[in-house]
Amino acid sequence: MINGKISIIRFFELFLIVLLFKTSFMRIAKIILLFILLSNPAFSQKINYNIPEGYEKEVSKSDYKTIVDKAVEMIKEKYTVDFVKDGEVHLKAGYEMSVFNLHNLIGKCVDLTDKSKWSDVIMEHFNNIFISIDEQKKIDPSNFETVKKYLSLRIYPEGTVQAKGAISKFIARVDLEGTYTLLMLDLPGAFKTVEKEMFTLWQKDTAEVFKIAQYNINKQQVEKITREFDADSNKIEISFIGNEDYAASYALDLMNNSPELLGEWGSVLAIPNKGLVDICKVSKEKPVDFVNFIRFTHAIVDQYFQQHAQPVSNQFFWYYKGKFTRITVVIDDKQNVNVVAPFGLMTLMTENK
Repeated sequence: MINGKISIIRFFELFLIVLLFKTSFMRIAKIILLFILLSNPAFSQKINYNIPEGYEKEVSKSDYKTIVDKAVEMIKEKYTVDFVKDGEVHLKAGYEMSVFNLHNLIGKCVDLTDKSKWSDVIMEHFNNIFISIDEQKKIDPSNFETVKKYLSLRIYPEGTVQAKGAISKFIARVDLEGTYTLLMLDLPGAFKTVEKEMFTLWQKDTAEVFKIAQYNINKQQVEKITREFDADSNKIEISFIGNEDYAASYALDLMNNSPELLGEWGSVLAIPNKGLVDICKVSKEKPVDFVNFIRFTHAIVDQYFQQHAQPVSNQFFWYYKGKFTRITVVIDDKQNVNVVAPFGLMTLMTENK
């Protein structure tokens, strides 16, 4: 009996040891498995590779995945990624920013037919952003003197601004109907929107700050070209302003930075995107050239508006004495382009016949 009891006790002890060993082993195995899963990018953050709305025809699924994976790889050098969805890389809480938008990057890559260069483009894109973030950390937002050299302007369609949130949180004005002109900081490698919280610290008048921003833009180097075109047997002169970052905002102040592009009655212009402006003088000598200009360029203006990553407007405007007036353009069923001159321009024409 004693031996039997000892055997039973011994068996029970061995059973406990095995059970403990198995429990410990399973716990360790789970820890190892968890470590393996967490070290795998596919498990450490949730990545949705569905192409963002509006880009389905611009980029293939495999190319989009390539862009996302390389972008995540770059971002992970400085941040912890939470998830990726709809062309946005979302970060874990606790950083000075929460999201990296990939839409501009997609456009940059798609514009390059040589995909072997995509990796360099993506690296440069994020390095510029990182430099900009580091530069922002050096700025005292409450000290206007340290900020004013970075002031700039950008024009965005109304819908783009509204998608970013309430317009009330931005410092904005309307220059072109259907758009907002936003106050920006032109930092090394990136543009940053000035929000009301920062602006309030400066205790400055809005008009004064916009004037300084425009002064900074007017100092930028832009390309100006003027060419004569044959539009339906009519010779018309068209000027172009080009600069991928500043052309659109440069055109907001033509009477000061480009008076040579204005006629006695101003000019008619189109700003399809941030990098291009098309201009036609309006003068007593050639008062209706602007009509031929609109008919000649309306299709290409709309194309440059639709296809650009940062569009501005597909409308035409009359610029006179620093003010912009939208021109009504109607295309009928037969694709005829009908132009209705603004009242102010019609008045000038009538008074000076």
